[in-house]
Amino acid sequence: MQYSQGELVQKLRNKDSAAYEYMIGKYTKTIYSLAYNILSGSHSKEDIEECVADVFLDAWVKISEFDEEKANFRTWLLILTKYKALTCRRKKRLNNVMDIEDVEIKDDINLENQIFLRQDQEQVIKIINSFEKTDREIFVRKFFLGEEISDLARAFNLSRAAVDNRLLRGRKLIKEGLNYE
Repeated sequence: MQYSQGELVQKLRNKDSAAYEYMIGKYTKTIYSLAYNILSGSHSKEDIEECVADVFLDAWVKISEFDEEKANFRTWLLILTKYKALTCRRKKRLNNVMDIEDVEIKDDINLENQIFLRQDQEQVIKIINSFEKTDREIFVRKFFLGEEISDLARAFNLSRAAVDNRLLRGRKLIKEGLNYE
């Protein structure tokens, strides 16, 4: 059976188990892909699958919080996935406590990361949205999702140098757009 977005949301709010199964069947691939992109470097396949299952459970439990006026259902699920995966990643980091003596301190605080965390966020987003699709996705996955360059190179079937060049061009465009040169 097929459901429109409105029908699916209404049936989930009514705790219809058939709608729950439909949601899982329809969105598993999408949810898994995002969770995999966030967790693949540090988590096992089983951990990623558990994260995906948790997302669907959260959607079932929190469906009353979904607002059709603000987002479509797929986007809402992706937001749940992002936060659930980042929480899983953060928990794993907290469980991997290192002895302070083993930590090498480096002075490589990145000016671009500081810019993203502070002012001009709307302008930065406009600039990033103006990038070509591949460049935009590489940029977002590197700076907002924290993916490694080697993983991005594999994902986009590019050389590491090509990914580095795309990131460099993106940073330059942002600096120019914000007049930070």
